[in-house]
Amino acid sequence: MNRWTILLLAAGLRECRPEDSNGGMKRLVVRETVGNHFSEVIVNALTRYYVQNHSSTQVMRLSTVSDGTYDLQSDIMDEVMQRTSRSIAYEFRSALGPSRRPRIFNIAFIDGYGAFEQLFRSLDPAENDFAGYYLIVLTAYGRRIAPDTLARIFALLWTMNVINVNIVSADLEDQSRWQSVLMHTYYPYRAGGNCERIVPHLLHRFRKGQRLDRSVELFPSKLSNLHGCPVTVGTFHLPPYMLLTPAGRYGGLEGDLLRALSRKLNFTVRLVVPDDGELWGRTPSPSVVVADANRTRGGASSASGCVRLVLTERVNLTLGRFAIRGDRNLVMKSSRSYYTVRMVLAVPAGREYTPFEKLFRPFSRSVWVLVTLYLLAGMVVIGTVQLLHRPAVRDFVYGRGVSTPVLNLLSVLFGGAVVQLPMRNFARTLLFLWMYYCLVVRTCYQGSLYEYLQERKNFSPLQTVDALVRNDYRFYSLHGTSLYLEQMPQILSRITWLPDDDASVDRLLTELATRQALTSALFIDLERVAYHNRFYVRGGLVYIANVVLVRLPIGIYYTKKSCLANRFDHELDRLRTSGYVSYRLGHYLNYDAFKGPADYQPLPTPLTTDQLVGCYETLFGLLLVATGLLLLELASRWFVSLRQLLTFLQAE
Repeated sequence: MNRWTILLLAAGLRECRPEDSNGGMKRLVVRETVGNHFSEVIVNALTRYYVQNHSSTQVMRLSTVSDGTYDLQSDIMDEVMQRTSRSIAYEFRSALGPSRRPRIFNIAFIDGYGAFEQLFRSLDPAENDFAGYYLIVLTAYGRRIAPDTLARIFALLWTMNVINVNIVSADLEDQSRWQSVLMHTYYPYRAGGNCERIVPHLLHRFRKGQRLDRSVELFPSKLSNLHGCPVTVGTFHLPPYMLLTPAGRYGGLEGDLLRALSRKLNFTVRLVVPDDGELWGRTPSPSVVVADANRTRGGASSASGCVRLVLTERVNLTLGRFAIRGDRNLVMKSSRSYYTVRMVLAVPAGREYTPFEKLFRPFSRSVWVLVTLYLLAGMVVIGTVQLLHRPAVRDFVYGRGVSTPVLNLLSVLFGGAVVQLPMRNFARTLLFLWMYYCLVVRTCYQGSLYEYLQERKNFSPLQTVDALVRNDYRFYSLHGTSLYLEQMPQILSRITWLPDDDASVDRLLTELATRQALTSALFIDLERVAYHNRFYVRGGLVYIANVVLVRLPIGIYYTKKSCLANRFDHELDRLRTSGYVSYRLGHYLNYDAFKGPADYQPLPTPLTTDQLVGCYETLFGLLLVATGLLLLELASRWFVSLRQLLTFLQAE
């Protein structure tokens, strides 16, 4: 992890000369001090902290006071580079073109606050990684450093979110030949409610002739304990990621992550909700941000929502299912992704099976086709025998004296009795095989029918975008997710944009669950649907089209120069690898509705009248058919052709 670290070495190196030509002011004997004590302190810091990643160190230099300070900087640079040339690679800053990646290790030589301000205000976070190391040598030649210089430097660095700062200067009160070297730093978060109060702090005193104490941490961690100081978070109500209550409490997946971070790093959370009615908000282009930076803090006049809160630095960070994407990364800094969101289409449940349709549920379509084919094959055989008009063949196939073979075929199929049994062995064998086949089929059907009559079952919801389009579905989506639908013209042509608030999403999910919106599909993350199915299951379940349209890695967004990002990333990695994210998700989501239907467990309960409606409908239909046949037989007394047809259909 990159660490925001800066070492500022202020070398006000002067030797005490009582009868100096400058009115008794101390002068710096350059070659004696640089070649000894001061260079030892600088080299110690470089070799301990600058070599670890083997990246080149950028050298920056600015002198605004006099040529003497420029020469002093040259002497210090020569001495330090000579002693570190075999371990550190140096690269001088150039204005010819941007670097390929932000510089992590830097050395800057300046001679006062004016040079420091001029140099550091020109740094671009895109080319200079403020999370890296900055070794700044502050040289004051022939004059005393103002007492408030350190505080002013620290204050400017804090506005840039540079926190791990060490300023090394000579102890001007030390009248000895070899002046002690003092290392100062500042802590933005301190105990006792001292939050963001920039006060110089003496970190260590280096004395000539004493071995450098390597146990002294030159760059102490300043963000491992924030001492209860507030961290401002821009967010909004968005289940199951962030759950906000009117009392100011928060929960949800990211709310729990935020609480875990606050406990680990010991900070308090101050929530800020966007006041412009938007959630994530619009992201301005980098050119707009740069052009508008002089008028609006952070150049965010064209932004909105939580993005605007970050760019205007009203908040330290923002979260709420923020997808990590390129346009946001150009103007803000993202954390590591701790979860991947799957964007799907939420659809209503399929139409419920009618009682009559349930009668066909025990067998699949292929089984019904085979049963029908067997029945047709039997009728074809009977019809062929009848058309041959050969009594010997008829007696051999289905028996002498059997006048209603079709009726016997259907009677055995439905479990009825055969009035007259055949006499021949072949006919008896055929009858036995048909009875055995019908027994197996009827038993399987009746056993499954008891289950399906009691089960509440729907047709499967539509599973593809093409199927939804063919069935004239209307699509809905929040404005904040419109970017991900640009590559789907078939959806954009019939989409309705919802207001950017969770109330509109919750209302549409309720309509989908209760089947009030039968031809509607909502573009939303799968986790939001799973949250609804857990806490609002009594109103019905919402289903999804089983196609993941987009996968979005989500994370936290900070200001471009935030000092919290690296420390938070370290803690987020630990929480993610420990399984904390999936553990907390289990408290808010229910994925059972997206799985296959659970196995039905039949109970010894009687069937109800409602469950037998399909059977009653079938019986009523058969009664109508029988009544119709009776009327046809009665009418055949007056119509010869009808009587001939009925006589032909009746077996001899």
